[in-house]
Amino acid sequence: MSVQLYSHSKSDLEKAVEIILKKATEFSSPLKKEEEQPEDLIPQIEAAKFLHVSIPTIIEWRKNKNLPFYNFSGRYYYSKKELLEYGKNRRR
Repeated sequence: MSVQLYSHSKSDLEKAVEIILKKATEFSSPLKKEEEQPEDLIPQIEAAKFLHVSIPTIIEWRKNKNLPFYNFSGRYYYSKKELLEYGKNRRR
């Protein structure tokens, strides 16, 4: 069994780390920062406040009553426009 050892300069390693960090930053979730979140989408807590209902009600509607939602990394977001439309249709 042969073992090969490679020697890299400090600048080569720094360049490799920069490339890895750049790719990791580009790969990160688009909803990490509030500014990067689309303006129309709001988190579940805000959706509950927006509709004047409790969080369990929002969850029940999402699961059983076809409330439109978006799932990003296990977090639920709702479109204000779609919530208004859902509310209008629900009253009929």
